[in-house]
Amino acid sequence: MSTDTEQAINQTRDTLASLIESFIELGVIVHDFQGTESSKDALAIRLNETIETLGKLQKPESSALDQVPIPRDVLEYIEDGRNPDVYTREFVEATRKSNQYLRGKMAAMKDLREILGKKISSEFPELSEVVEDIKKRTN
Repeated sequence: MSTDTEQAINQTRDTLASLIESFIELGVIVHDFQGTESSKDALAIRLNETIETLGKLQKPESSALDQVPIPRDVLEYIEDGRNPDVYTREFVEATRKSNQYLRGKMAAMKDLREILGKKISSEFPELSEVVEDIKKRTN
């Protein structure tokens, strides 16, 4: 990953952390809202800061983020209010299972190649060189 991309990702992560903090502070202000002028001002200031932070996320300063695709599945997962770490864990587990399945298929095909090669060589000795060549090329 290029330095620009890493910097853009770090900047976005910092912006998201700031946004989360703004939402927490906004929640506290709304919860403690008393209707006084000072509480109205505090609420307006925090809302404006939150809107400004959201604007930074919508239009990042660096176009390097355009090079980092975010899968639609992840976005939908987050929109549903679910943890993206759980998505990652499930994805890794599914990938691991798929890899084990494919590794098993590859081992079975290798065994089949060996057994079939031996049988062909024993039944048709004139094809032994061809069988060995095929084994070498498919190893």
